[in-house]
Amino acid sequence: MRTSEWIQIGFAVVLAVAAWIQPLFFQPLPVRQRWNITLLAIVPFAAVMLARSTAAFLPQLYVSILRDWLTVPLFLVPYWQTGQFFQGPNHRIEQRLLAFDRWLMPQTAGTSGTARTGLGLVLEVAYLFCYPLVPLGLLVLYAGGQRAYTASFWLVVLIATYLCYAITPFVPAYPPRDLAGSQPSKVGKARIFNRWILKHGSIHAISFPSAHVASSFAVSLALLRFMPVAGLAFLFISVWISLGAVVGRYHYALDVLLGAVTALGAFFACYRYLT
Repeated sequence: MRTSEWIQIGFAVVLAVAAWIQPLFFQPLPVRQRWNITLLAIVPFAAVMLARSTAAFLPQLYVSILRDWLTVPLFLVPYWQTGQFFQGPNHRIEQRLLAFDRWLMPQTAGTSGTARTGLGLVLEVAYLFCYPLVPLGLLVLYAGGQRAYTASFWLVVLIATYLCYAITPFVPAYPPRDLAGSQPSKVGKARIFNRWILKHGSIHAISFPSAHVASSFAVSLALLRFMPVAGLAFLFISVWISLGAVVGRYHYALDVLLGAVTALGAFFACYRYLT
Protein backbone atom coordinates (compact mmCIF):
# COMPACT_ATOMS: atom_id res chain seq x y z
CA MET A 1 0.00 0.00 0.00
CA ARG A 2 0.99 3.63 -0.39
CA THR A 3 2.29 5.68 2.52
CA SER A 4 -0.80 7.90 2.39
CA GLU A 5 -3.03 4.82 2.63
CA TRP A 6 -1.11 3.45 5.61
CA ILE A 7 -1.43 6.83 7.34
CA GLN A 8 -5.17 7.05 6.74
CA ILE A 9 -5.94 3.48 7.75
CA GLY A 10 -3.52 3.51 10.68
CA PHE A 11 -4.78 6.77 12.12
CA ALA A 12 -8.42 5.66 11.83
CA VAL A 13 -7.56 2.44 13.69
CA VAL A 14 -5.66 4.32 16.40
CA LEU A 15 -8.71 6.52 17.01
CA ALA A 16 -10.93 3.44 17.19
CA VAL A 17 -8.64 1.83 19.76
CA ALA A 18 -8.50 5.10 21.70
CA ALA A 19 -12.30 5.15 21.88
CA TRP A 20 -12.30 1.86 23.80
CA ILE A 21 -9.37 2.57 26.14
CA GLN A 22 -10.41 6.19 26.72
CA PRO A 23 -12.49 5.30 29.84
CA LEU A 24 -9.23 4.33 31.57
CA PHE A 25 -8.15 7.98 31.57
CA PHE A 26 -11.22 10.20 31.02
CA GLN A 27 -14.97 10.20 31.35
CA PRO A 28 -16.12 7.21 29.29
CA LEU A 29 -17.73 7.78 25.93
CA PRO A 30 -21.25 6.46 25.35
CA VAL A 31 -21.11 3.01 23.75
CA ARG A 32 -22.86 4.30 20.63
CA GLN A 33 -20.11 6.86 20.03
CA ARG A 34 -17.41 4.23 20.53
CA TRP A 35 -19.05 2.05 17.90
CA ASN A 36 -19.43 5.02 15.56
CA ILE A 37 -15.67 5.64 15.78
CA THR A 38 -14.94 1.94 15.26
CA LEU A 39 -17.23 1.58 12.25
CA LEU A 40 -15.80 4.73 10.69
CA ALA A 41 -12.34 3.14 10.97
CA ILE A 42 -13.48 0.43 8.57
CA VAL A 43 -14.22 2.98 5.83
CA PRO A 44 -10.63 3.82 4.75
CA PHE A 45 -9.58 0.17 4.81
CA ALA A 46 -12.58 -0.94 2.75
CA ALA A 47 -12.19 1.97 0.31
CA VAL A 48 -8.48 1.33 -0.26
CA MET A 49 -9.01 -2.41 -0.75
CA LEU A 50 -11.82 -1.71 -3.21
CA ALA A 51 -9.68 0.76 -5.14
CA ARG A 52 -6.82 -1.73 -5.34
CA SER A 53 -9.17 -4.42 -6.58
CA THR A 54 -10.06 -2.33 -9.63
CA ALA A 55 -6.67 -3.33 -11.05
CA ALA A 56 -8.39 -6.51 -12.22
CA PHE A 57 -10.38 -4.64 -14.86
CA LEU A 58 -8.90 -1.12 -15.17
CA PRO A 59 -5.62 0.02 -16.71
CA GLN A 60 -2.85 0.59 -14.15
CA LEU A 61 -2.80 4.35 -14.85
CA TYR A 62 -6.51 4.68 -14.07
CA VAL A 63 -6.11 2.72 -10.84
CA SER A 64 -3.20 4.92 -9.81
CA ILE A 65 -5.18 8.11 -10.47
CA LEU A 66 -8.15 6.70 -8.56
CA ARG A 67 -5.94 6.06 -5.55
CA ASP A 68 -4.45 9.56 -5.81
CA TRP A 69 -7.90 11.09 -5.49
CA LEU A 70 -9.41 8.58 -3.07
CA THR A 71 -7.43 10.28 -0.32
CA VAL A 72 -9.61 13.39 -0.70
CA PRO A 73 -12.92 11.90 0.58
CA LEU A 74 -11.11 9.68 3.11
CA PHE A 75 -9.56 12.88 4.46
CA LEU A 76 -12.85 13.51 6.31
CA VAL A 77 -13.04 10.16 8.14
CA PRO A 78 -10.79 11.07 11.10
CA TYR A 79 -12.55 14.43 11.37
CA TRP A 80 -15.83 12.65 12.00
CA GLN A 81 -14.14 10.18 14.32
CA THR A 82 -12.63 13.03 16.31
CA GLY A 83 -16.05 14.65 16.60
CA GLN A 84 -17.37 11.56 18.37
CA PHE A 85 -14.97 12.22 21.25
CA PHE A 86 -16.58 15.60 21.96
CA GLN A 87 -18.93 15.37 24.97
CA GLY A 88 -19.13 19.03 25.83
CA PRO A 89 -16.82 22.03 26.22
CA ASN A 90 -14.25 22.65 28.89
CA HIS A 91 -15.17 26.18 29.96
CA ARG A 92 -11.75 26.85 31.48
CA ILE A 93 -10.09 26.10 28.15
CA GLU A 94 -12.59 28.31 26.33
CA GLN A 95 -11.91 31.21 28.66
CA ARG A 96 -8.16 30.89 28.23
CA LEU A 97 -8.51 30.85 24.45
CA LEU A 98 -10.77 33.90 24.61
CA ALA A 99 -8.33 35.67 26.93
CA PHE A 100 -5.60 35.26 24.31
CA ASP A 101 -7.96 36.68 21.67
CA ARG A 102 -8.77 39.67 23.87
CA TRP A 103 -5.08 40.35 24.37
CA LEU A 104 -4.21 39.97 20.69
CA MET A 105 -7.24 41.61 19.06
CA PRO A 106 -9.57 43.17 21.64
CA GLN A 107 -12.03 44.67 19.13
CA THR A 108 -12.62 41.37 17.33
CA ALA A 109 -12.67 39.10 20.37
CA GLY A 110 -16.05 40.32 21.61
CA THR A 111 -17.91 39.85 18.32
CA SER A 112 -19.67 36.79 16.94
CA GLY A 113 -18.32 37.23 13.42
CA THR A 114 -18.23 39.45 10.37
CA ALA A 115 -20.91 42.01 9.61
CA ARG A 116 -22.41 42.79 6.21
CA THR A 117 -19.53 44.85 4.84
CA GLY A 118 -17.14 44.58 1.91
CA LEU A 119 -14.35 43.35 4.16
CA GLY A 120 -16.71 40.90 5.81
CA LEU A 121 -17.67 39.47 2.43
CA VAL A 122 -14.01 39.05 1.41
CA LEU A 123 -13.15 37.27 4.65
CA GLU A 124 -16.18 34.98 4.50
CA VAL A 125 -15.44 34.03 0.89
CA ALA A 126 -11.80 33.46 1.85
CA TYR A 127 -12.85 31.10 4.62
CA LEU A 128 -15.02 29.19 2.17
CA PHE A 129 -11.82 28.26 0.32
CA CYS A 130 -10.72 26.05 3.22
CA TYR A 131 -13.11 23.38 1.92
CA PRO A 132 -11.91 22.95 -1.69
CA LEU A 133 -8.28 24.01 -1.18
CA VAL A 134 -6.89 20.50 -0.68
CA PRO A 135 -8.40 18.97 -3.85
CA LEU A 136 -7.56 22.19 -5.71
CA GLY A 137 -3.94 21.76 -4.65
CA LEU A 138 -3.88 18.23 -6.02
CA LEU A 139 -5.55 19.43 -9.22
CA VAL A 140 -2.88 22.12 -9.67
CA LEU A 141 -0.21 19.47 -9.18
CA TYR A 142 -1.80 17.42 -11.97
CA ALA A 143 -2.29 20.43 -14.24
CA GLY A 144 1.34 21.45 -13.79
CA GLY A 145 2.59 18.05 -14.89
CA GLN A 146 3.87 17.25 -11.39
CA ARG A 147 1.70 14.22 -10.63
CA ALA A 148 4.84 12.27 -9.72
CA TYR A 149 4.95 14.28 -6.48
CA THR A 150 1.46 13.28 -5.35
CA ALA A 151 2.84 11.00 -2.63
CA SER A 152 4.95 13.83 -1.23
CA PHE A 153 1.98 16.20 -1.39
CA TRP A 154 -0.19 13.84 0.65
CA LEU A 155 2.59 13.08 3.13
CA VAL A 156 2.80 16.73 4.22
CA VAL A 157 -0.95 17.39 4.12
CA LEU A 158 -1.98 14.25 6.01
CA ILE A 159 0.62 14.55 8.75
CA ALA A 160 -0.14 18.23 9.37
CA THR A 161 -3.89 17.74 9.43
CA TYR A 162 -3.97 14.50 11.41
CA LEU A 163 -1.72 15.97 14.10
CA CYS A 164 -4.46 18.55 14.64
CA TYR A 165 -7.10 15.83 14.83
CA ALA A 166 -4.99 13.89 17.34
CA ILE A 167 -4.78 16.88 19.70
CA THR A 168 -8.41 18.03 19.31
CA PRO A 169 -10.06 15.61 21.82
CA PHE A 170 -7.84 17.06 24.56
CA VAL A 171 -9.04 20.62 23.88
CA PRO A 172 -12.86 20.40 23.91
CA ALA A 173 -14.30 23.82 23.18
CA TYR A 174 -17.06 25.51 21.23
CA PRO A 175 -15.99 27.94 18.52
CA PRO A 176 -15.79 31.58 19.67
CA ARG A 177 -18.82 32.61 17.57
CA ASP A 178 -20.97 30.50 19.92
CA LEU A 179 -19.70 32.31 23.00
CA ALA A 180 -20.27 35.92 21.92
CA GLY A 181 -23.24 37.68 23.45
CA SER A 182 -24.17 39.91 20.53
CA GLN A 183 -24.95 39.07 16.91
CA PRO A 184 -24.24 41.34 13.92
CA SER A 185 -27.30 43.36 12.97
CA LYS A 186 -26.73 42.55 9.28
CA VAL A 187 -25.25 39.26 8.13
CA GLY A 188 -24.02 38.77 4.57
CA LYS A 189 -25.03 35.86 2.36
CA ALA A 190 -21.51 34.41 2.36
CA ARG A 191 -21.61 34.15 6.15
CA ILE A 192 -25.08 32.60 6.04
CA PHE A 193 -23.72 30.00 3.61
CA ASN A 194 -20.68 29.33 5.81
CA ARG A 195 -22.88 28.85 8.84
CA TRP A 196 -25.18 26.52 6.89
CA ILE A 197 -22.20 24.34 5.95
CA LEU A 198 -21.00 24.25 9.54
CA LYS A 199 -24.46 23.49 10.86
CA HIS A 200 -24.86 20.46 8.59
CA GLY A 201 -21.29 19.29 8.14
CA SER A 202 -19.14 20.14 11.16
CA ILE A 203 -18.57 18.45 14.52
CA HIS A 204 -19.86 21.65 16.22
CA ALA A 205 -16.61 22.09 18.12
CA ILE A 206 -13.23 23.50 17.23
CA SER A 207 -10.34 21.45 15.96
CA PHE A 208 -7.24 22.41 17.90
CA PRO A 209 -4.95 23.39 16.29
CA SER A 210 -7.15 24.44 13.39
CA ALA A 211 -7.13 21.57 10.89
CA HIS A 212 -8.48 23.88 8.18
CA VAL A 213 -5.53 26.21 8.59
CA ALA A 214 -3.02 23.39 8.93
CA SER A 215 -4.21 21.64 5.77
CA SER A 216 -4.32 24.94 3.84
CA PHE A 217 -0.75 25.85 4.77
CA ALA A 218 0.41 22.27 4.22
CA VAL A 219 -0.96 22.36 0.66
CA SER A 220 0.74 25.72 0.08
CA LEU A 221 4.09 24.55 1.40
CA ALA A 222 3.99 21.32 -0.60
CA LEU A 223 3.24 23.28 -3.77
CA LEU A 224 6.02 25.76 -2.95
CA ARG A 225 8.43 22.83 -3.00
CA PHE A 226 7.42 21.65 -6.48
CA MET A 227 5.61 24.60 -8.12
CA PRO A 228 6.79 27.85 -6.45
CA VAL A 229 4.45 30.24 -8.28
CA ALA A 230 1.37 28.16 -7.52
CA GLY A 231 2.62 27.68 -3.97
CA LEU A 232 2.86 31.43 -3.42
CA ALA A 233 -0.69 31.90 -4.72
CA PHE A 234 -1.96 29.19 -2.37
CA LEU A 235 0.03 30.68 0.50
CA PHE A 236 -1.73 34.01 -0.04
CA ILE A 237 -5.10 32.23 0.04
CA SER A 238 -4.08 30.37 3.20
CA VAL A 239 -3.32 33.63 4.97
CA TRP A 240 -6.75 34.97 3.99
CA ILE A 241 -8.39 31.74 5.18
CA SER A 242 -6.65 32.24 8.52
CA LEU A 243 -7.86 35.84 8.79
CA GLY A 244 -11.38 34.74 7.86
CA ALA A 245 -11.27 32.02 10.51
CA VAL A 246 -10.32 34.47 13.25
CA VAL A 247 -12.35 37.54 12.28
CA GLY A 248 -15.34 35.37 11.41
CA ARG A 249 -14.93 33.76 14.87
CA TYR A 250 -14.84 30.27 13.41
CA HIS A 251 -11.62 29.69 15.33
CA TYR A 252 -9.67 31.28 18.15
CA ALA A 253 -6.47 33.08 17.21
CA LEU A 254 -4.36 30.46 18.98
CA ASP A 255 -6.04 27.68 16.96
CA VAL A 256 -5.05 29.41 13.77
CA LEU A 257 -1.49 30.27 14.78
CA LEU A 258 -0.80 26.74 15.95
CA GLY A 259 -2.42 25.33 12.80
CA ALA A 260 0.09 27.24 10.67
CA VAL A 261 2.98 26.19 12.94
CA THR A 262 1.86 22.56 12.73
CA ALA A 263 1.90 22.69 8.93
CA LEU A 264 5.34 24.29 8.95
CA GLY A 265 6.67 21.67 11.35
CA ALA A 266 5.23 18.81 9.28
CA PHE A 267 6.72 20.27 6.10
CA PHE A 268 10.24 20.54 7.51
CA ALA A 269 9.98 17.13 9.18
CA CYS A 270 9.06 15.58 5.83
CA TYR A 271 11.33 17.74 3.65
CA ARG A 272 14.02 15.10 3.09
CA TYR A 273 11.36 12.69 1.79
CA LEU A 274 9.76 15.13 -0.65
CA THR A 275 11.08 13.65 -3.86
